[in-house]
Amino acid sequence: MLYSIKTMLYASDLSPRARTVFRHAAGMAQRFEARLHAITVTRPGFNLTHHEHGADDGEIPFGDNAAEELLRRRIAVFEQAHPEYELHRYLESVRGLEGDPAKVILEVARQVHADLIIMGSRGHSALDEILLGSVAHKVTIKTTVPVILVPFDREGN
Repeated sequence: MLYSIKTMLYASDLSPRARTVFRHAAGMAQRFEARLHAITVTRPGFNLTHHEHGADDGEIPFGDNAAEELLRRRIAVFEQAHPEYELHRYLESVRGLEGDPAKVILEVARQVHADLIIMGSRGHSALDEILLGSVAHKVTIKTTVPVILVPFDREGN
């Protein structure tokens, strides 16, 4: 039996640099003809700001699920700009969830039977890793499926 990826989970932190990670997820979904689930996970009490999430998104949404709305907007913009990815064929769900990001990502991966998780990595220093922990690090340590980490440009672009 050949190796296949049938279901993928893309986890976004909603930073402007997450667009690059989504491009990888969309391309891999198309390449493997896999179902793609997109999520963003925010901690309780988290608020979106122009500074953190880029003023180029237009008005930052607010309300009960502003994070999900922003993720949906970004995916719609991507789909319009890149019809060659045929995202409508592969995108299964888009959700904004609340809780501990690593735990929620792992739980959703289990629920959707993900064969692969794709997420960004900021490349924290070793000290940051010890003091703060990293969502990507926690996910890769505790997952039972492969994880692709797409590095963010460390200079902020």
